[in-house]
Amino acid sequence: MQLLGRYLSPFVRRVATTLGIYEIPFESNPLQHTGDDAPHLRALNPVGRVPALVLDNNEVIVDSAAIIDYLDREVGPDRALTPASGSDRTRVMSLTGLALGGIEKGVAVAYEARFRPKEIRHAPWVERCSEQTRGAYEHLDSLLQGDWLHGEKMTQADLTTAIGWQFMAKATPDLKASINAPRIDNLVERMMDIPAYKATVPE
Repeated sequence: MQLLGRYLSPFVRRVATTLGIYEIPFESNPLQHTGDDAPHLRALNPVGRVPALVLDNNEVIVDSAAIIDYLDREVGPDRALTPASGSDRTRVMSLTGLALGGIEKGVAVAYEARFRPKEIRHAPWVERCSEQTRGAYEHLDSLLQGDWLHGEKMTQADLTTAIGWQFMAKATPDLKASINAPRIDNLVERMMDIPAYKATVPE
């Protein structure tokens, strides 16, 4: 199978890391949604977004949540990073949703600075997105009372939270510096001890 997108995208990276943890072989194809890559990407995903996972039968799965759901079912409930059912599943999915929400708002802040001319940037919008990101990560930090966000082992919530936090260090360093989340810093250190996670750190 083939994973489309660069690891600079936290959404691509969380899929790539999950594939690595599950020991599922794949080829990384770092297509971008801009420039010369855009027509090829839109041919595979009409929205023109990454990640997209091209299976061996040429079926294409789009969106990181849909891809990870597929991978969870492939490896089965004993290995999946998201519990298959019950209150544990609800909790992990909710925590993962918080992390994804923080990432999405952080991406919005980064895009405002990267793509919109300075003279027409909308400061109230940037501050609103920044506050939403800050709220997500400070709340997640408050929930990290042990090594992991839920239970006694790593889940998709931990993986996504750590990846989002590292993304912000590159994409929105000023915003990250305004967020008080020392437990998430420690979580990232623990995650870096996992070879499949460390292997996807973007250059």
